[in-house]
Amino acid sequence: RAVLTTGDMISAQRADTLQREELLTKTRLIQSGIPSGNLQKLNGSEADLVSPDYLAVKEELIRVRHADPQIRFSYVLGQRSDKTLFFIIDSEPPWSEDYSAPGDPYPEASATLLEVFLSGDEITEGPLTDRWGTWVSGIVPITDATTGTVIAVIGTDIDARDWNMQILIACGPAIIGTLLLILLVLIFFYVLDRNEREMKAREESEAVVRESE
Repeated sequence: RAVLTTGDMISAQRADTLQREELLTKTRLIQSGIPSGNLQKLNGSEADLVSPDYLAVKEELIRVRHADPQIRFSYVLGQRSDKTLFFIIDSEPPWSEDYSAPGDPYPEASATLLEVFLSGDEITEGPLTDRWGTWVSGIVPITDATTGTVIAVIGTDIDARDWNMQILIACGPAIIGTLLLILLVLIFFYVLDRNEREMKAREESEAVVRESE
């Protein structure tokens, strides 16, 4: 049992780390295609819906969402003066039940996500649960080209079930090897026990023969 747990944990941690690096790479690519100037013209209200800048970024998020089936949501979050977060744009069409309109609050934001607006660091977080489900998320800040201040963050979400399945697939060879080792050990002890029982039965049989003679 200890061998299985240790081997599985090592493989799972390695697979998790690689997946997080890949998720950040995908999120960076999206961020690089969104000029900060486009976002600075938006104010997080319904008025943005007719803005060419809003529509251009929205189209890009939708394109990325459809191009990568692993990504369930892609979105841009802003922060108000009271530190609460709100949606600037998301990748869902307006008729989707998962759609977030410009200005919709995001009260589920974690302390780690809020910290990105101060630190300017890229992060992955999760699995974490919000009203839409349980996700592993890549978060990359979008900064003002002049001041370097974080004006928004771009986020991408992957369903935690898909995430865990990918880790399980990556761990497959290690798990199979460990299970085979355990099976061999069990077979060894089974054969050993059977031989001992056969030897004991033979000794008892020989004793009965000697006694009868």
